[in-house]
Amino acid sequence: MLGLTVVVAAAACSRGPSLQEIGSRLAEDGRAVMAWDDWVDERTTNPATIDVRCGSGGSKRMFTATGQLPTLNPDPDKKLDTASTQIEARFEERGYLPDLTVPDQSDVIDSRTIGMVKKEPRLRFSVTMTLPSETRIAVEISGETECQ
Repeated sequence: MLGLTVVVAAAACSRGPSLQEIGSRLAEDGRAVMAWDDWVDERTTNPATIDVRCGSGGSKRMFTATGQLPTLNPDPDKKLDTASTQIEARFEERGYLPDLTVPDQSDVIDSRTIGMVKKEPRLRFSVTMTLPSETRIAVEISGETECQ
């Protein structure tokens, strides 16, 4: 009987982290990306603490946050290029890679969207940047776990 208990306990442990643990990692990564610069009016609007239904009876966690980055660069394209590069670098420091399914927007002048993915645990972020004024870049960060 003891052998059976050990096998069952080992099988339960091999399932990996819980959705709650993965959601916490998602939120931690999103907040860490926003901690690297002089963000203004940053606000987490969804902290990835609630299960959201997906797929056939599955659940996932979602993280959303907004903020603005100050900029003095007069060239709109360069403002977005710089912000995109810096945000991508912060995600890469946390183990993310560019999401190649997101179309290249390097020539779009009024906004940019970049995608970042992590393989373990499976996490995905989308970052949209717009130019609400000459001195600010508005940023919306959306992340989600894989449906489990």
